[in-house]
Amino acid sequence: MILDRLRKSMKEKNIDYYIVPTLDPHSCEYLPDYFKEREFLTGFTGSAGTALVGEKTAYLWTDGRYYIQAESEIKDYGFDLQRQGTEGVLSLEDWLYNNIKKNQKIALNGLYFLESAYENLEKKLKDKDAEIIDMDLIGALWEDRPEFPMSKAYILDEKYAGESRESKLMRIRKILGEKGCDLNILTNLDDICWILNIRGGDILYTPLLLSYLIIEDDKAILYVQKEKAEDIKGPLKDICIIKEYEKFYEDLEKYKNKKIYIDKKRVNHKCYSLLEKNNFMVSGENISLNLKAIKNEIELKNQRDTYVRDGLALTKYIYWLKNRVKDGPIGEYDAQLRLDEFRAEDSLYIYNSFETISAYGSNAAMMHYSASKKNQSLIENKGFYLVDSGGQYFTGTTDVTRTIAMGEVTEEEKIDFTLTLKCHLNLMDAVFLKGTKDLQLDTLTRMELWKHHLDYKCGTGHGVGYFLSVHEDPPRISPGSKGRAMEVGMVVSNEPGVYKEGKYGIRIENIMEVVEDGKYPDGSFYKFFIMSLCPIEIESIKIEMLTDRQLEILNGYHKNVYEKLSKYLSGDILKWLKEVTRKLER
Repeated sequence: MILDRLRKSMKEKNIDYYIVPTLDPHSCEYLPDYFKEREFLTGFTGSAGTALVGEKTAYLWTDGRYYIQAESEIKDYGFDLQRQGTEGVLSLEDWLYNNIKKNQKIALNGLYFLESAYENLEKKLKDKDAEIIDMDLIGALWEDRPEFPMSKAYILDEKYAGESRESKLMRIRKILGEKGCDLNILTNLDDICWILNIRGGDILYTPLLLSYLIIEDDKAILYVQKEKAEDIKGPLKDICIIKEYEKFYEDLEKYKNKKIYIDKKRVNHKCYSLLEKNNFMVSGENISLNLKAIKNEIELKNQRDTYVRDGLALTKYIYWLKNRVKDGPIGEYDAQLRLDEFRAEDSLYIYNSFETISAYGSNAAMMHYSASKKNQSLIENKGFYLVDSGGQYFTGTTDVTRTIAMGEVTEEEKIDFTLTLKCHLNLMDAVFLKGTKDLQLDTLTRMELWKHHLDYKCGTGHGVGYFLSVHEDPPRISPGSKGRAMEVGMVVSNEPGVYKEGKYGIRIENIMEVVEDGKYPDGSFYKFFIMSLCPIEIESIKIEMLTDRQLEILNGYHKNVYEKLSKYLSGDILKWLKEVTRKLER
């Protein structure tokens, strides 16, 4: 067992505990297979979790999205689950504080550990006199490790990006100057690709390139394998020096007495520690983080157009699936392949923006369930089916969820569907004062569920990148958000849900753009423009549970869906679309 081999290595090196987070050197959401050390060690395939190994203990911490999945996957790997966020369950840091003995040693790989997390751990254990050591104990154990990603980089044309790389660098340097800093170190791939208007294929579902970027006052240095950079070195030659990826950490040690701006929450400990020795560090959020979150007019126009085309693909899929199950059951995975085909009809579609969740019945209670050819349930002509999917297009990134009645549904399912819809409509209809923070909108959304003592163990909404990451921060409508003011031009999801283990899962998700709603004596107000265009299942709604305003918002949304999509449809599917977007009345 891998766990036994790791413990042997720990004993040889006098290590008492070893921590393995879900991370790569760039803190990507979707790790390349090469960096999936925690999955290799624990067997857990989810996207979030941290493993802790001691002489007699082996724990995996993960959140509510993955409790069911993790419990099943780790059982043969020697790990026990810590249900992070559950009452009475300690965080990893608190567990270590309560259990570690004086002068014991903790090891971790600094490449895969954020500086902010490292400092929190160091602070937590300060009075325990514990020694934290930067050490790689997994590399030597992983004999059949996957290959390092080697996709080709390419340029994203300005007609899609909406702003030149020169302009973006100029804006960043201006802010750097205002902060009195000499340079900015960036290890986040979405920031780097956004700044330079480049894209790649190193990260699953996300058009990113494994790279590092240093922005100085008079030059920028991009670190990437040179064989990847053949198609970008020409366009970048006047603004950027390209160096080998492996030279980055070596070059960091050359900086002396510089004032360096860096984001501790997005840079790994190894990077930070090499710079800290000889320079003055200024910590703050990546400058590009906020610039990227507010989309420009070309990005917004392209994104709106993309949701028409993407909505058509999903609408066709729902129509097809509802008719297909009348002829007999179909597997969840087999069905989602048909959705891929509908999206692929669009010439600007590249690939999916995340792993499609095609989940029937009780499988949908697992928020991040994934069907496969070998492991799929049959979708039958009854109950709920949930599909959460999205696409990467040159004109934007999409994400949408629909819960579909495949036939007769129970009274309980109807009630929960309607409660979810009420939450969704309340956020869709929100009007809020300029300066309102993202987390403040979370309570507004959950209230309808809380009245019935229900909740969902995830955030309500996340930012969406432009032909970048489908999950972008900021904004983040969640009780866990640090609180960021909503700004005009931000794009965010609206996805409340009800998840009942062993029964079903319900989620309704649309993507929304923050727009102005006018200036008044009490200030400027904002509201949402709904980008997503796809019918919401009206046969599962208990109309008497909706307020007059909620019914008005739903009818208005469906009127817009029909107007925008009907011009591209004909025949039976057009008749169906008219029926499922009809005006509901009491």
